[in-house]
Amino acid sequence: MDNRNYCIVIPAYQVAKTLPSLLKTITMQFAENDIIIVDDGSTDQTAEIINDYPKIHLIKHPVNRGKGAALQSGFREAYRRGYHFAICLDADLQHDPDYISCFIATQKQKRADLVLGVRDFTYQAMPVHRILSNTITSFLISIRTGRRIHDSQCGYRLINLKIVQLFKFSEDGFQFESEMLIKLLSAGFKYAEIKIPTIYNYTRSSINNIKDTYRFIRLFFKSYFW
Repeated sequence: MDNRNYCIVIPAYQVAKTLPSLLKTITMQFAENDIIIVDDGSTDQTAEIINDYPKIHLIKHPVNRGKGAALQSGFREAYRRGYHFAICLDADLQHDPDYISCFIATQKQKRADLVLGVRDFTYQAMPVHRILSNTITSFLISIRTGRRIHDSQCGYRLINLKIVQLFKFSEDGFQFESEMLIKLLSAGFKYAEIKIPTIYNYTRSSINNIKDTYRFIRLFFKSYFW
């Protein structure tokens, strides 16, 4: 498969325990110089681990700015380097890197501008509070965009980098991914979904259930005034 137009963008924060395993798998599929990692102010050994891969492009935020800010930094660098598409996945091993090729194949087949992973929403596969949160936010974004979205909170996705440059984004945290969905889908860009495994290793999450729920609700209503 010709991957020359595709790169990997990984936001990374305090992932020294999981990053080595992830990079070992990804570098079996992608050249190191097609990988961009944004170290979002980590204070552990995240940066040192990345330095063991000298061809990986490392962007380092001096302080933690949020997942959305990390993704935007990665997108800008990828676009500057001439890539057409970025595949985003988290560094905590909850996204199976073996599915990278499925995202690329789906994009090519459906000529999609955005390909979103969809996980299994069952009690056996996902914590109950995550099922409720994902179901509600996916339903609301579906209403807002007029497009059926099955897993709006999934961070495993492929994005057309040229299209991202057309928009201005205000969210720096986890809500950036919802903001991007609303803006791109409301504008009519092509969208596809693929099923991916649901993996929860119960590492500590950076999501604050109360604060991030409030921020999503604020974003949702604010979007009607864009």
